[in-house]
Amino acid sequence: VFLARQQVSERLQTVAGELPQGIQPKLGPISTGLGEVFLYSVEAVTPAVGAARTAQLMELRTLQDWYIKPRLLTVKGVAEINTIGGFEKQFHIQPDIRAMARFGLHFSDLIEAMERTNQNVGGGYVQQTGEQFLVQATGLLHNENEIRRVPIKALETLKTVTIGDVAQVRLATELRTGAAVVNGKEEVLGTALMRVGENSRTVAHEVAKKLEEIKMGLPEGFVIRNVYNRSELVDATIKTIEHNLAMGAFLVVIILLMLLGNMRAALITAFTIPIVLLITFIFMKYFGISGNLMSLGALDFGIIVDGVVIVIDHCVRRIHAKTEAMGRTLSQAELSHEVHEATLEMRQSAGFGEIIIVIVFLPIFALVGIEGKMFKPMAATFSIAVVTALILSFTLAPALASFFLKGRVTDREPWLMRKIKEAYLPLLDKVLGHKALVLSIGAVAVLLGGILFARLGGEFLPQLDEGSLTIQFVRPVNISIDQSVALQAKSEKILKEFPQVTNVFSRLGTAEVATDPMGVNLSDTYIMLKNRKEWEPVSGKERPSKADLAAAMVKRLTEELPGQRMLVSQPIQMRFNELLEGTRADISVKVFGDDMDQLAKHTQEIKEEIEKVRGAGDVELELQGKTPLLQVAPKLKSLNALGISNREVLEAVETGVGGKEVGFIYEGSKRFPIVVRLKESDRSDLNALKNLPVGFANGATLPLAELAELRFVDAYGAISREERKRRAAIMINPRGRDTESFVTEAQASVAKAIKLPAGYFMEWGGNFKNLQEARSRLLVLTPLVLLLVLVIIYAAFRNLYQTVLIFSCVPLALVGGVLGLIFNGLPFSISAGVGFIALSGIAVLNGVVLVNVFNDLKKHGMKGNTLIREGTSLRIRPVLMTALVDIFGFLPMMLSSGTGAEVQKPLAAVVIGGIVSSTFLTLFVLPALISIFEKRIWNEEADL
Repeated sequence: VFLARQQVSERLQTVAGELPQGIQPKLGPISTGLGEVFLYSVEAVTPAVGAARTAQLMELRTLQDWYIKPRLLTVKGVAEINTIGGFEKQFHIQPDIRAMARFGLHFSDLIEAMERTNQNVGGGYVQQTGEQFLVQATGLLHNENEIRRVPIKALETLKTVTIGDVAQVRLATELRTGAAVVNGKEEVLGTALMRVGENSRTVAHEVAKKLEEIKMGLPEGFVIRNVYNRSELVDATIKTIEHNLAMGAFLVVIILLMLLGNMRAALITAFTIPIVLLITFIFMKYFGISGNLMSLGALDFGIIVDGVVIVIDHCVRRIHAKTEAMGRTLSQAELSHEVHEATLEMRQSAGFGEIIIVIVFLPIFALVGIEGKMFKPMAATFSIAVVTALILSFTLAPALASFFLKGRVTDREPWLMRKIKEAYLPLLDKVLGHKALVLSIGAVAVLLGGILFARLGGEFLPQLDEGSLTIQFVRPVNISIDQSVALQAKSEKILKEFPQVTNVFSRLGTAEVATDPMGVNLSDTYIMLKNRKEWEPVSGKERPSKADLAAAMVKRLTEELPGQRMLVSQPIQMRFNELLEGTRADISVKVFGDDMDQLAKHTQEIKEEIEKVRGAGDVELELQGKTPLLQVAPKLKSLNALGISNREVLEAVETGVGGKEVGFIYEGSKRFPIVVRLKESDRSDLNALKNLPVGFANGATLPLAELAELRFVDAYGAISREERKRRAAIMINPRGRDTESFVTEAQASVAKAIKLPAGYFMEWGGNFKNLQEARSRLLVLTPLVLLLVLVIIYAAFRNLYQTVLIFSCVPLALVGGVLGLIFNGLPFSISAGVGFIALSGIAVLNGVVLVNVFNDLKKHGMKGNTLIREGTSLRIRPVLMTALVDIFGFLPMMLSSGTGAEVQKPLAAVVIGGIVSSTFLTLFVLPALISIFEKRIWNEEADL
């Protein structure tokens, strides 16, 4: 980012000279659009009323700018403290137009007088009698009275005209571009922007801690309230992950105890879970991967212990068989030998299968952009955990087995396992008797899965419930800031009446640091909600959904305060959309062209067409029409006749109406601007503006109306550009429908109904583009990786038929994944795509386990149905155990309703559904295939 900032800074230097005088481009803080990690309000305990309220808001702003902000900037990881609301304290010189005309003064005379007077100078130093002292001449002004006494010019009557003779000097407010409203009252709002690369949770915690220190030194009558803390959302998602991991680990241990049949073996397997987790955390720390919803979201202790389960199960089986054969307990040497041999026999089934699980995750590392930033930590964490578990399954697990499996080790089938076998073996016999039917069912299932997958909708990511809402109010483009604040206050009071709401605050217009420039007709309103468990009914619904609550809010606001439109979103979601496409909606349609009137016309037509599409939800125009503009056009003939340029006219308007900063008043370390500007009553009086004095010779002035034409025109208040072209946008937040199918239908509808003229074109933007880019990349890379898996399987088994048999586990597993999404009512997303990738590896692992045992039994001379029955009987326990621990490890993620569960749910639904169908394939379809192709399978092996 620092190289990028340097390059941008160099580019800015090349254009700085071409900009109007006084315009200086600056780089924003070293933060991102998602850097707003903490917001707080500065409020008065007892709000004043009337003119006293303006003075109070000025005090609040001074307190924020000179006491709170400097201390917060010392917090590690904070890039900037952005302020909005209140009034900056300013000393205004408000000229009397008539008095200025009487004395032949114009605005530049006042400015020059102030600049000559209000300054300090240094005189170096003086040495005297061995000492040295500094020299300073002080001329800085300290208060309004000193400003009034500043001389402007001397008259021939020996009178000196001062600022006080031609102007009022008083405390006043700036022409603000933004305001803040908190719970229906205008206040000051501060935003802590996190530096790029920092941890949001840590920075937010540190800001909150620093604010507690600052609160202790606040003047009496003022308070600071924390209104938004990103760490609360992060903590809530981490809590959800902790719950899911803990519950998953508990269920995995229970399944191991129920199916393994040996308490010590089950405990050895369970013991590896915390060891794997701790080692994973160490490597995450080393590689700089934070613990978050994405990095820990795919961890499943069932998958992690798959290799250990296979190894320990085989160790128990061998030790039991050896003990029975010898009729006594084994010595330590004999026990170690059996564990050693059992581990070696399983190195292909366990080790090879887990390596393949890691390999199938390689496409995730090839993702770029937003999807790469989000999913690479997940793939990295998962890979670290699986590789760690693989190493432990051949080191720690055998070592523990040789130490704890002493004495008489029984391999008695648990009751549940016996019942499963009793039900399974007769079914297997029927399968072997109807092989063609079973294979047909498998083929039809794969075909059906493909059809269902093609019909699935799509979205980039499931929408994370942030526990809060934002409403962007869009008001008439020509609304004044005071009227917008008044409307906002009324809106917030309505929102605050909802019992589910704890806090409401908003930002109107543009803040001090213009990281988010908006007109005063726009406001971002943050609605902080109570915990869902505390919600009360809305519209007769018991504990309504968040969507129901948002709909009820919009309905009431529309009924009670018509004339303002609304876009509903969430704080991070809104910023995320803005980062992706420059608009605050999930989907945007951008129209590019040169003529603003044409852009307005075409966007309105497109908006009307999109509103007809099912699931359109909120559809709003970014371009809100024209606003009145008072245009001052110099009369060139009059100026030429007087021999002056239009600069004097422009400066008169700039200073008199816009205001000109001419210095500062210092109060200790505080610094307040001195501004020359007409008082508000004159600025809003057209006749007063016509009489603005414009200087054209020494001591001579003319009214502005004689040198310029004042007229009102309609103009666009803001013009957006992108890639050096003017653009307007339609903002869309779909509701009740997945993003991809909505966009597909809307694009077709717009393309059919709207024909843009030459030179105009449109682009569709939004997170669906990230989905398309990520999916197209995965569609290329995933088949390549699966081809690599095929090659690896063939290299291990040296048998083409066995390779195809093992790989046939993948298609039916994917069918189950699709059904898992459908049963949970979920569209395809990148999160689900990660689940399909993980599923491919798990399915291959099951196939490897079963084919390995068939190979071993074939070497002992078994064949036909006897081979198949014996092989499946021997491996049904590890196959079911690996399947069930995987399922129950992911089950809490699929059923969870905590914060962040939405992102984990598609992945868990895919894996659980896929494991169910994959297990069915492994235990039924795979034996049927082996029965049909048995001779070819092992004849080819003999040839090789």
